[in-house]
Amino acid sequence: MKKIIDHVVNYPNGGETSRFPASFASAWMRIEGITSSVQVERWRFCERMTSADECCGRCGGAKEVNWLSKYHERVHNLYAVVSGISLMQLDLSNEEHLTPWWGPNTNRLLDEYDDYIAFTMGFAGYAYERFDKQADKAKVFDAVKRSIDTDRPVMMNFGPYYDWFAVTGYDDEAGRLYGCDGSQGYWGPFPAAEGYENELFYMSRWYEEMTEAVVITGKTTPSVTYDDVFQRMIRILETMLEKGDFKRSASYLRENANFENYDEEKCRQLAQRIDMFIGLPIDQRPVASWCFYRLTQVDALEDKWQFFKRIIELYDNTHDICFLAWRMVGASGTAPKEEVVKALASPIVRRAIADVIDIVRNNDELVLRCLREMMG
Repeated sequence: MKKIIDHVVNYPNGGETSRFPASFASAWMRIEGITSSVQVERWRFCERMTSADECCGRCGGAKEVNWLSKYHERVHNLYAVVSGISLMQLDLSNEEHLTPWWGPNTNRLLDEYDDYIAFTMGFAGYAYERFDKQADKAKVFDAVKRSIDTDRPVMMNFGPYYDWFAVTGYDDEAGRLYGCDGSQGYWGPFPAAEGYENELFYMSRWYEEMTEAVVITGKTTPSVTYDDVFQRMIRILETMLEKGDFKRSASYLRENANFENYDEEKCRQLAQRIDMFIGLPIDQRPVASWCFYRLTQVDALEDKWQFFKRIIELYDNTHDICFLAWRMVGASGTAPKEEVVKALASPIVRRAIADVIDIVRNNDELVLRCLREMMG
């Protein structure tokens, strides 16, 4: 028997690079029955549209917008903050933090902090089963089938470096699983996929590639409140700042001895590492900003709106200031490779990038201060 869940909203290519909240948003929308643009109140999901339905044009204009996709973006932004992924810091000098990119490592760091999946499910009000690599294959497949038979996508982490995906179908005769691969058009095909069918990847060796799976079994009373989210944000930011990964990254760039005898190839590798490293705050801090913009429209949180607006300004500043460092290493094709190599050979340029990282860290400290004040 073969079953594919229909009307699952896939996440956009490159627009939402954090795959855990993106995969969760795909599952959440299908479980909550948001399967048609008719069900989406148009202005309520886009962080840049007013209640008068005025479009800023960045999405291509109101007539061309995929409203379900934009609603998915709204859910993604909320759960990127709820899970804590948007708050992470990484260490530029730590090879493991950037292998192969920052995404999977934010999950790993959160796992070391607490059970971010349990916290996410508690906020959403979902009961679930979680299977690790030691689980029996037949038991996992049976749980996946039961979930898909009730039109609930399964979240599965393929490793060690592939990150989370939404599994939306199975073929028990072929032993295959099918799923959404939103990164295909941005980074290329999913490395572990055997092929694609109707834009879904399929895998027969899913068990060999799987590191864990989360099967949502039904709805329950939410056990996590917004205040719990804000208090956990405080604890995560305190932990991140205490660990000092951003501070260590800036110090690493300022220490010229780290770059003695750097040849052209090493400078190119350094550019790639900085590009990847800056990708975390330049992607995820604005995601947090957009989330808090939405929260300024939640009536039950009206007493906190003044604090939300300050957080939005700080995270927007982080996004803007990161572009200075990003362009110094030729991100988005803004500089020829030979100029990047020449620039990174200069201690002045490396110090300038370190200054940007310091501003990002300082903004995190100011957000923490704001949250503490808000929560009294």
